Amino acid sequence: MHAAMRMSARLSRPAAAWPADARLALAAVAMLACLAALAWLPPRGLADPGRDQSRGRAAHAATVAPPPRLPGPGPLLRQAQARGVLVVGVPAYPRPVPPGQPLAPEPDPRQATLAAWLAGALGVRLELRAMPASATAGRHAGGESLPPGVDLVLGGPPPAAGAAPPRATLATPPGRARGALLSLRFAPVLRLDALAGKTACVAHASPYATLLQDAGATLRRYPSPLQALLAFRRGECAVAAEDGALARRLLALPEWRVFRAAPLLLSAPPVPLRLRAPDAGSVRYLEARLQELARSGRLAALARDGAADTAFQVMLVESGLICH
Repeated sequence: MHAAMRMSARLSRPAAAWPADARLALAAVAMLACLAALAWLPPRGLADPGRDQSRGRAAHAATVAPPPRLPGPGPLLRQAQARGVLVVGVPAYPRPVPPGQPLAPEPDPRQATLAAWLAGALGVRLELRAMPASATAGRHAGGESLPPGVDLVLGGPPPAAGAAPPRATLATPPGRARGALLSLRFAPVLRLDALAGKTACVAHASPYATLLQDAGATLRRYPSPLQALLAFRRGECAVAAEDGALARRLLALPEWRVFRAAPLLLSAPPVPLRLRAPDAGSVRYLEARLQELARSGRLAALARDGAADTAFQVMLVESGLICH
């Protein structure tokens, strides 16, 4: 009892009055208690992975919208799925070849790539039908029926007013086609209203044809952008209208220093895809797929590759390394 009273009296005194050994023992106990508490806390900067991941997922879900749900294909494209093959008509024209080799029509590579993407999205095999560029242009512009067995045609220009096929046959890619108007430096055409009575070189599938016609230009059509540009280079037309990225590449070439781009932007609806028969469901499906390709950057990359390829072919033709 006396020992307990002495211990109680000792503990009731201020810590400064305690013996040195007691103060050391108390400090050691306090340190161990702190270490034990710290052991239960996550290290700074290395928080609980499970909790951080759940917080990260919640924050990501709150800031990033889920991708839109794509509509299913309509009856026409479901028939292609049932057959296991999508038949796509694309414009074909002779591509430049080395001297001495025959010029044979080949499917447009950009349209063939797009057709392959669409067939892959449907989970079916692709069958390409090469069509003369003038034929695809005429069928689009005049609203004519497509060849038997073809599900879809790519690469035709926007339909002409008054002769357009039903809207439910046309799937339009997103955005706008943005082009440049090229002319000679010493005979520049700086405004659209200055085109009246002038000739313009354009490809059959050019999205700018209607815009130039409405401005009063007389169109000269060619199977491909390459052939339209080479015709313009030979002086067959006063102006040429082409993709803006392609025009910038050409104007950077020494051989094209005598030409210039007008200080205006040609803006037109992109070339639509055409189904063989009206099918609003399949149009919605195709337009949703095209939106998906645009969001992923694949459509823009395809356009850039096409511009680079055409500019390179122009350079090769002008150097005499290939024929057209």
